[in-house]
Amino acid sequence: MKQNDAPRLIALDWGTSSCRVYLLGEGGRIIETRSEPWGILQVAERARAHSTSLEAQFEETLNELCGAWMNAYSWLPVVACGMVGSQQGWVQADYRPTPADLAVPTNTLATVALTNGGSIHIIPGVIDDSALPDVMRGEETQILGALELQRGSDNEDVSAGQWMVLPGTHSKWVKVKGSTIQEFSTSMTGETYNLLMQYSILAKLAETPLEASWDAFDRGLATAFSTEGRRGIMATAFSARTLVLTGHLRATEISDYLSGLMIGDEILSVSQSWEGEQPQRITICGNENLSPRYRRGLKRLGIEEIVELRNTAPAGIWKIAESVGLLANKNTTEAEAHLRLSHSSERKVTS
Repeated sequence: MKQNDAPRLIALDWGTSSCRVYLLGEGGRIIETRSEPWGILQVAERARAHSTSLEAQFEETLNELCGAWMNAYSWLPVVACGMVGSQQGWVQADYRPTPADLAVPTNTLATVALTNGGSIHIIPGVIDDSALPDVMRGEETQILGALELQRGSDNEDVSAGQWMVLPGTHSKWVKVKGSTIQEFSTSMTGETYNLLMQYSILAKLAETPLEASWDAFDRGLATAFSTEGRRGIMATAFSARTLVLTGHLRATEISDYLSGLMIGDEILSVSQSWEGEQPQRITICGNENLSPRYRRGLKRLGIEEIVELRNTAPAGIWKIAESVGLLANKNTTEAEAHLRLSHSSERKVTS
C-alpha cells in the first residue's frame, strides 16, 4: 500500500432511514464505501426487537457497518454526521446557532466511548432559533463538502453569497456566504409525499409506474405554477385523484404528477422569501432521483445557472476532522493492516 493510498479516516453519513460509510484516504479521497438502510429509526426498531439498549444497538450496527475497517485500522478516527447526533440518535450533539461558519470549529464534537476502547465523534447540527425555530443535522456537513468541492473545481471563488437546496425527506434551502450559513428553511415535502402515497385516498387509486413519467411530472409543475396552483398544495393535491377519475391522467402517473405538484409548490413557497431578489444561480446537493426534478422546477422559475453536486458529505466530514485536529499522522505497516482486515470477521461485538 502506497503512503498516499493509506486510509486516514472512517466517515459516516448516518441519517433517519439509512447510513453510508466511507473509508477515506489522504485529502478525503474515497477508498471504499458502503450503504445500508440502517438509519436511526431502524436501529431503534432493532433495539426493541432484540431487547437491547439503544446505545448497545448503535454500537452493534456500527460494527456491522464498518467493524472490519475499525479492526484493521484501529488508529483511524471515526467521525459521523446526521441524525445519529439527534435526540433520537446515539447521543445528542450540540446545535450551532446561525450565522454558523462551518469552517470554524466553534463547537466540540460529541464523543461516544466504544466498548472496544475506541470512540466515535459526532458533528454538531445548526439551529435558527427564531420565532419558528429550524434545525438541520447532516446537511451542514454536506454544505461544507459542497463548498470544498466547488473550491477545488477550477479554483472557483465561493466567497460570494449563494443559495443551496438539499432535497430529501426534509428539504433544506440554505443561504450561504463564504463558508457561513446565514439562513435556512425546511420543507417537509418528501415526508408528506410519502405519507400521501402510502396512506391517503390518492394511494387507493395510484398504480406503480414502470418508469418515471416526465410528462406527468411537468404537468404537476405547470399546475403548481398556474393561477390555480398558487392557492397551495392543500388546494391542488386532490386533483391527482380527480384527473384520473375524469380520464385526463393515468393511474400510473399519479406519483409523478403529485411529485411535480409538491416540488413546484415548495419552490414557489421558498421563492417568496427572496423578496424580488431571485438568485441567478442555485446549487443542488441531492441524489440522482431528486436532483433532476428540482432542476426542472428551478428552470421553470427562470433560474438558468444550476449546479448539481452529489455525495458531498465525505468532503465535509474530512474538512471538519482536519479542522479539529483528528487527522494526526499515525502509521502502521501494510502487512499489519492486511492481517487485521483478514481477521475482522472473527471480531466479536459486545452489546
